[in-house]
Amino acid sequence: APLHTPVTHDRFGILTKNYRIPVPVLPGLPMQNHGNYVVRLGHVVEWLGEQAEALGVELYPGYAAAEVLFHEDGSVKGIATNDVGIHKDGSPKDIFERGMELHAKVTIFGEGCHGHLAKQLYKKFNLRETCEPQTYAIGLKELWIIDEKKCVPGKVEHTVGWPLDRHTYGGSFLYHLNESEPMVALGFVVGLDYQNPYLSPFKEFQRWKHHPSVAPTLEGGNRIAYGARALNEGGFQ
Repeated sequence: APLHTPVTHDRFGILTKNYRIPVPVLPGLPMQNHGNYVVRLGHVVEWLGEQAEALGVELYPGYAAAEVLFHEDGSVKGIATNDVGIHKDGSPKDIFERGMELHAKVTIFGEGCHGHLAKQLYKKFNLRETCEPQTYAIGLKELWIIDEKKCVPGKVEHTVGWPLDRHTYGGSFLYHLNESEPMVALGFVVGLDYQNPYLSPFKEFQRWKHHPSVAPTLEGGNRIAYGARALNEGGFQ
C-alpha cells in the first residue's frame, strides 16, 4: 500500500487574527494521529483498484451509476450505468453505447455526500422521514511544493478559529508529505449552515493562508493542484 508518511508530529491550535494559541493533543482525543498515516487518496484508490482486479473484481472506470434498479417486490436489484456517446442535444453519436444493467444480491452504495443514487433511495424507502436534517460542509484543498527546509514529513496541523467567527463551524488542516519533492497538502472546511450570506468559503481559505502561523510555510512555494468537495457533517456543533 502507498503508505509513505507516518504521522510524527501532531499540532492543534486556535487562531486569532494575529496569533496561534496551542492546544495540547492528548492521547485518545480525535486529533491524536500517532500511529496513522498521511496518504494521497488518488494513489490509495489506484492501489486498491489493482488489488481488486487481482482478486477477479471487474472495474468500470469512466462509467457512472445512473439509476437504481428495483425488483417487483421493491427491493434493490442493482444499478444501471449511463449511456455514452451522446450529442449535447441528446441524439446518439456514431459511437453511442447503451448503459449496462448490473444485478447483484447485495448492492453497496459508496457515492459520497448526498449522491443522486442515495436520493433515489431516500425517496423510495422514506429513509429521511424520521431523521434530523443532514448538515453539510465544503472542503477546499490545495497541494503545494514548498522550500525543502520547511518540509517536515509526518507533521500534521489542525486549527479552528480565525478567519471564521464563533458562529461558523469550520477549521483547517496542513499535512507535510513524504514525497519525491517537498510537498504539503492544506485545506479549509466550512459548514454550509453559516449565517452570514456574504461569507465565501474560498475567500476564507485564502485569508487563512495569510495567517502569520501559516504563510511562512507557503512563502516561496508553488501550488500544483487544487479541488473541493462536499462533506457530511453531524454531531455537536
